[in-house]
Amino acid sequence: MNDPVISAVATVACDARPGVYPVERSGPGGPTKGAKGDVWVTVKVADIDESERTACPAEVAALPPEQQEERWPAGDSWPQSPWDVRTFWPGEKMTPTGSDADLGYGDTLTSPGFTGEAVMSGAKAVLTAKAVVRCDAQPGLFEVRWVGRDEVWARYRVAPIDEVARRACRDQQAALAGGQSAGRAAWLVGAAAALAAAGAGTYVLFRRRRAASR
Repeated sequence: MNDPVISAVATVACDARPGVYPVERSGPGGPTKGAKGDVWVTVKVADIDESERTACPAEVAALPPEQQEERWPAGDSWPQSPWDVRTFWPGEKMTPTGSDADLGYGDTLTSPGFTGEAVMSGAKAVLTAKAVVRCDAQPGLFEVRWVGRDEVWARYRVAPIDEVARRACRDQQAALAGGQSAGRAAWLVGAAAALAAAGAGTYVLFRRRRAASR
């Protein structure tokens, strides 16, 4: 997929005989075993002489490698395919999205570029996870896999940043972590105070009842 035009690259086999050949298309993953795809278009293979056919394998080997990365519209959920490569900055949040046919509720995604594992959740039809790119993630291509499965589910690219931006990223994540810790500490202090107040009230009530009984 190459936004805004869907395209693909194919090479005619060197031993293909002259004639008209159908080009079939199917859904992701190809047609089911024993079935054929839908005929989409036909191509005509021209005849070549033996010298051209002999030179064909070397010419094919010299062709540039096929571009595997796909470019989908920025507004589409990510990933649309394992090669739907989007670019993220260190410290940036991402929302991996999948269907219940691909993932299950509670399934976990992992990647060397994530700050931690991402757990899928949401409605039955659409599941999402929250992930953050590590501040120390170096520029390059990263894979996303299901925990417990040897299968690449998605890929993304980390953009390069300078050291000033990297330090700012670390400071921001440290502040967020500190805020969460402070919030938890405040909750614990508040809970302890509430329990202490409740205990004091019970003690006063108990003392008053004892005094009244005298």
